[in-house]
Formats: sequence, structure tokens, C-alpha cells
Amino acid sequence: MRVVIVGGAGFIGSALAQSLLAKGLRPLVLDTATRLAKANETLRDIATATFDFTMDRNAEALFEGADALVHLACTTNPAHSMESIAWDAESNIAPSIRLFDASVKAGVRRVVFASSGGTVYGAPQRLPVVETDPTLPLSAYGVSKLAIENYLALYSGLEGISLRVANPYGAYQLGGATIGVIARYVSEVMAGRSPEVWGDGSVVRDYIAIEDVVSAFHAALTSEVLRSGAYNIGSGVGTSINQVIDAIREASGRALDAKYLPGRTYDVPAIVLDSSRFANATGWSCRLPFGDGVGKLWQKAQALHAGTGTLVE
Repeated sequence: MRVVIVGGAGFIGSALAQSLLAKGLRPLVLDTATRLAKANETLRDIATATFDFTMDRNAEALFEGADALVHLACTTNPAHSMESIAWDAESNIAPSIRLFDASVKAGVRRVVFASSGGTVYGAPQRLPVVETDPTLPLSAYGVSKLAIENYLALYSGLEGISLRVANPYGAYQLGGATIGVIARYVSEVMAGRSPEVWGDGSVVRDYIAIEDVVSAFHAALTSEVLRSGAYNIGSGVGTSINQVIDAIREASGRALDAKYLPGRTYDVPAIVLDSSRFANATGWSCRLPFGDGVGKLWQKAQALHAGTGTLVE
């Protein structure tokens, strides 16, 4: 099975590519030259090609012979998307449509799109949320993700699967990722700094280990049951920022005090995902408990800090 991963030099893409390679599949990672250079370690032994999804028009040639496409490319995050709503739309929605057009022309059978379970629902009225609950995003980022889901669903020639991923965390974020609150806090504590918290720390998120996210993408790529649709991918457990800090305190054995800053209007107060629809269809399950995942992340950070470990084992 040949899988093309667009935007694959980031956190999820690097982990997915390494996992697919280990399973004997043939991933090809497409990303900008700058991002590929930064991911030199995490994409070790992975085939890559330079591709800017906002500008390049040669996608069809790169997709030839591929069985499936994983679309991870995104130019913004929830915070930055609100600084220029027009740019968020222009640089994500139209380029995604071009990817889908190129996939059809190249004969790609399946497209798996990384949507955002943490943003597309907005502030839900009940928890955990299921896929049929209202989608009312509070950020341009969430609006774009939802729009791309809907455009993908229009392509009858593709098996379009959108994974509404919760809040992933893992070791590859320790390499300098700009998002990922858990890895950022771990890095700050390792450096002797106080974690900065937006608001009072009561914001609740559904944190899911990258190992479980990767296994969900693998299930979406290989399932003979799935054909199309949007699916939640989360742990089903809500954890507040204050609980994240407590978990890092326990894992590190260090006394640490957070620095609390004013809250942000676009932060959803609480989100927890019900992933039973995907689990029932594929047999996938979320296996790494939150406390164990944070402990594993802290151990990796220690090894990197001491120079005795690498991001890719």
C-alpha cells in the first residue's frame, strides 16, 4: 500500500510515517523545504518530496500510483486563524479542494483528512460530543476544518474519511512544535520555567497520545468497512489544564507553580469526544491512559535533555 502524506513533516505526520514504514507500507511525505529540513530526524528513512500545498500545482504527478492520501496540511492554528480570517480561508480551503481534485485525477482511492474534534463543535451543550451534535466553531480554524470536511464529502469518486482528532500529545512535539500544551509545559518545566496558563486552568480538553492517534489513522487507511464520513478520535476523558499541571508535577517530582494569564475568547470551555462510532466500525481503541502518557513524555524529555535519547528510537 502506497500512502502519500501531505503536510507530513509535522507532529502527526512524522509519527504516522514512521509507523507506516514499520508496518511495511510505503509512505511518501510531502511538505515545504523548510519543514522537511526541520524534520530531518523524525523523518529518518522516509521518502520525501518538496511540496507547498498553498501554491504548488503538481500534486497529480506526485499522487500517481498512490492508494491513499492523508491530508494533514494546515497553515494556521486556532489562535493565529483569528488574526486573519481571510488568510485562514484562502490558504486552507481552496488548496484542500485542489488536493481532492488531484487525487481523483491520479486515481487515489481513499483520502483521510485530519479535522479537529477540539474546534469544529464549538462550545457543546453536552459531553461527550458525538458526530451528530451541532457544529458551531468559535475560531476560523474550526470553520475551515469543517468546510474542508464538507467539500471532501462532495467527491463521489473518493472514499473521503475525516478524523476529528481531539488534542494529541507526544514526544515528537518536544522537537520544537509550536502547538501542544502538554509538551510545551514539559519543556518549560525541564528548563526550570513556570508554565503559562491562559485563564484559570479550568479549560477541559480531551488529550490523546500520539500512539493512539496514529493507530486511528492506520485503521482509517486500511479498514474495509469505512467508506466515507466524519469520525471522532479521542480518549473520551476530559482533563483540565490544572490537571495537566498536576500530572506533570507528579511525573517530574518537581514543585512547580503556573503563571496564570487572562483567558482567550476563542478557547472552548470544555470538549470531550465520544469515539464509539469509529471504534465500533474498526475495532480501534484508545489504549494509553493520560497519566502513563505524561510519564512517558517526561522520561523522553529527560533523555533528550541529558543527551542520552533521540526523538526517533
